[in-house]
Amino acid sequence: MKLYKLKLTEEELIERLKNRDKTAFSALYDSYSDALYGIIMKIVRTDPPAEDVLQEVFVKIWHKIDSYSHEKGTIFTWMLNISRNSGIDTLRSEGYKKSAAFYDID
Repeated sequence: MKLYKLKLTEEELIERLKNRDKTAFSALYDSYSDALYGIIMKIVRTDPPAEDVLQEVFVKIWHKIDSYSHEKGTIFTWMLNISRNSGIDTLRSEGYKKSAAFYDID
């Protein structure tokens, strides 16, 4: 897969991310944020928390990119798992439960 702005392969992108290249991170966000947001929305079902979770996910990606291994799957699969787990953690949190009760979210 070539990323739109930088025309990088996934391997090149990952290498640049591991070298803390902010341009590569921006390209990663532009390429995958919509898909990850959709996954998060299916879990938390409301915009404000989903936007917060998406931001947290990309912070985790930035900090944990060194733990990514292509032997275990694609970068998208790795990010999807971070997104799914973060969404589930948000659902289980007390803050979400209180806001869900306030806004009558089922």
